[in-house]
Parts: sequence; C-alpha cells; structure tokens
Amino acid sequence: MVHEVFGQHNFKIYMAKKFIAVLMAAVVGASVGAMLGYGPLLRYKAEGVLSMDMGTTEYKRFTELANDVETFGKFAALQPPSGIDAKRLSALSKSVEDGKWHKPVPRVSKADAKDLPDILVQMEQDRVKALDKSFDEKRKVTVPAYLGLKLTGTGADPVEAAVFATWLGAYAMDVATHEAVRDQVSQWKAENWKFSDRAREQRLKYEFTIEQAATRAAALKTVVASYPESARREGSQVVDVRKDNEKFISPQAQLVGAESEIIEIRQKIKRLDRELEQQAFTETLIGDVQTALKQARSGSESVIGLSGVLTQYDKKVKSDAEREKLLSLAADLSQISGRFLTQAQFISQPSAPLHPERPGPLLVIVFGALLSALLAGVFIWRNSIAKLLAQDSAT
Repeated sequence: MVHEVFGQHNFKIYMAKKFIAVLMAAVVGASVGAMLGYGPLLRYKAEGVLSMDMGTTEYKRFTELANDVETFGKFAALQPPSGIDAKRLSALSKSVEDGKWHKPVPRVSKADAKDLPDILVQMEQDRVKALDKSFDEKRKVTVPAYLGLKLTGTGADPVEAAVFATWLGAYAMDVATHEAVRDQVSQWKAENWKFSDRAREQRLKYEFTIEQAATRAAALKTVVASYPESARREGSQVVDVRKDNEKFISPQAQLVGAESEIIEIRQKIKRLDRELEQQAFTETLIGDVQTALKQARSGSESVIGLSGVLTQYDKKVKSDAEREKLLSLAADLSQISGRFLTQAQFISQPSAPLHPERPGPLLVIVFGALLSALLAGVFIWRNSIAKLLAQDSAT
C-alpha cells in the first residue's frame, strides 16, 4: 500500500514537471511572439484616395514605372518623406515594388452598376464616350476611365503610415506627370515625322492638279472664244462642277469651275506651306525638348525643363505660323501639368490608423505561446505518442 501511494506521488511529481516544462515553453513562445508582434510584424496601414483622372492605358504605363525600385529611389532621393530615415525608407520600398500600394478607382464600379438603374449606368457610359471623343479631337489623350487612385501606406507606427501614404500621393502625381510628358514628346515626334513624309508628297499632287486644271481652263477659253453666243446665253449659277457631270454643263460653266478649282488648290498649298514651316520649326525644337527630358530627374522637373525650352524658342519665332505651333505645344504641356500636378489632390486624406493590421500583437503572442506549448508537449511525450501510433498500426 505504501509503495502504491509512493508511486502515485512520484507520478504526480513527474506529470507536474512535464506540465511546468510545457508552461515554460508557452511563456518562451509568448515572449518570442511579443518580440515579433511588437517588432517586425507590427504594421499600421493608412489609406487615402487621390483624385487624378487616368485612362486604362495611362494607368498601365503608370504601374510599370511607379512599381520600379529605381524610379522610387530617384524620387525618394529628391523628396524624401519627412521623419523616415534611409533604413526605414529602404524597407518601405519593398511595399512599393509589389504594387499593392495603389488601386484604380473606376468611374462606374461593379457595385455602382448593381445599385444604379440601367438607364443611369448607360447615361454615364455615353457621357464618358462623348468625353473621350472630345479629348481625342483636342488633346489626343485616352478616356479618363478612372477617377483616381486609392493609395495605401504601411509603417511601424500610425504616424509613419500616414506620412508614407501622403508621400505616396506626391510620388504618384510625379510619376504620372513624367510618363505623360514622355508620351506627349513621343507623340510630337511621331506626328512631326509622319507629316514631314506626307506633306511634300501632297504638295506635288496639288501642283499636278493645278497644272491639269490650268490646261483645261486654257482649252475651255479657246472653246468659249469660238462660240461667243453660247457664253452670252449662259446665265445660270455654277454650284458644283464634278468630273462625272461636267460634260453636261456649258463650256463657260466648266471654265469657271476649273479656275475656281485652281484657286481652291492654291489655298490648300498655302496652308500646306504654313504647316511645313511649322514642321521645320518643330523639328529643331523637339531635339532640345528630348534633351531636357533626359536630364529631368522627376515629373515636375520634366515640366519645368520643357517649359524652359518653349520659353527659349518663344524668342526665336519668326512668323505667326511658328508662334501658333509653339502655343499649341505649350497648351499640350499645360494640360498635362494641370491634370497631374494642379488638379490632382487627396479627396480622402490619409490619417493615422487607430489599430494595427492583423495579425495584431496579441494574436501573435497567443499563437506563439500555443505553438511553443504544442511543440514542447510533442517532444516531452514523444515516446508515448510513438507507442500509441505503433498500437494503432498493429490493430
């Protein structure tokens, strides 16, 4: 009896030691969880909505450029976020590289399409299409399918997250500006090059048409002189003289039509010569513009650099045609600056979050304690667990 009681006492002591070991392991796990939960795993997230019209193509180009670490580093070197040191900024750059810090805000979302009547959704889509057409005619930009961007900044503390999210707004505007300016310069160059090839060909066609019309007019003058009575009887107004109906019209009317055609084509040649003058002026200007764009380290610097080039060429203009072209280029640049630097602003300002992102520190502590206790229990009772598994396999 004494031995039995003594055995039970030793068993209780043995089990108590095992449970104490598991408890100690849980405490250690909770301590590790606390270090992680209040250290590297502690993340606060601040969000804001930046109002900035963008088309789908513009957003794709913006994404490729904005998610690039080199682009991020260049802008951070020029305008670092206040209160964030270089080490923390390097860590935050990883959140920029994964591309999860921005999300487009569509004009009509799926939720809006479900809640709004079909007629209102159709009206909005028709309005966007009309806006797209007017944009294409005036400035050749894509339809602003997105109203703006939802920006997310993360940080080790609430203030850092809010500061970083606000800084990302300036970064997004600068990147969008730089990409828009680069694309605009490419359009200037492509349009100028295309016009240069086609304009000279068109001028030769115009000259040949004038030569044919002049030959026809000379022949018609001879015919009219040969039949003066027919010319005196002609009293109707000439409205349109086309190749398919000129044989049914009197020689006098055909003569007027031929000479009118010569006048019209000469006006076209004069207009074409004006455009050629503008093309020659723009060709030299685009070379200096590209140089200024390469030297720019940010979007705002690209606008300043190109504006400086246009200001320099404003002093070199020699005619109204050149000034007209210069003003057109300046309007394109002002439109970009207005969209991405002046009109773009936060409609929902990022603020310091009240709670950290999940998993929070308490959840990490609990998880660490439970995991450590479980592993310790498995290790302590490994022999018993092995016997149970062997018995199950045998049966």
